Amino acid sequence: MEKSLVLSVSLGTGCYRHIKISEGASLYTLSSAILESVNFDNDHLHSFFMSNRFWDGDNEYASPDGPEPEGARGYSDKVKLSDFRLCKGDKFLYLFDYGDEWRFQIKVLRAIDEPTQTPIVLKSFGEISQYDYDEDEDEEGDEGF
Repeated sequence: MEKSLVLSVSLGTGCYRHIKISEGASLYTLSSAILESVNFDNDHLHSFFMSNRFWDGDNEYASPDGPEPEGARGYSDKVKLSDFRLCKGDKFLYLFDYGDEWRFQIKVLRAIDEPTQTPIVLKSFGEISQYDYDEDEDEEGDEGF
């Protein structure tokens, strides 16, 4: 029977999501689930660092939408969570947008003996905004159009 993982995905101390996802899901699917859970547009590249150290190219799985970073192990759509034999307490990192460097910590909360067809957000705490726009600037920028 296929298992599922419950992952705690946190961005700093004030924002986290608990996501249930199939062990058979790719890292790319996890990326999409994370971005959807925090209402981010999927408009930048990403990488997972399975060593729990940012910019560790020997343990990096990069976005398939861009060039493979030098030294990366592969693309995030080519590996499944099950490939890493994750257990309760294991940690790894997710980096979204190489320019802004949104840094997410991921921790395995538990493995459960049930399939999950699509990722599910079980718990959500805190809000963040991908883009901080100043409404006054937007209004000024619209003049003449």
